[in-house]
Amino acid sequence: MLSFITDLFPAVYAEEKPEEVEEAAAPVEEEEEAAAAEPEEEEEPEDIKPEIEEACGETAACLPLKHHLEECTRRVQEEGAHEDCTEELYHFLHCVNECAVPKYFPKLV
Repeated sequence: MLSFITDLFPAVYAEEKPEEVEEAAAPVEEEEEAAAAEPEEEEEPEDIKPEIEEACGETAACLPLKHHLEECTRRVQEEGAHEDCTEELYHFLHCVNECAVPKYFPKLV
């Protein structure tokens, strides 16, 4: 029974590479190396999201919510209050998103 299974599913080892595969892969590797040697023309654009969100967090609409979140966080860390600040965080992030989303798309174009 065991020989039937080994005949059906031969063992494959990661360290061993058949000669045919290595020879066939050589031209592909040369092309990849040539492509990697060329400098990329396009540069990765700067991420504008953190800057916009930070500015929105300091607006008059979001500043009271930020203060409320910071006070809740202070209470939990210093006084060991038995609460979490999830609700305050959600309110603050909602305010920041409402401010930031309309500013993303004009800067992407």
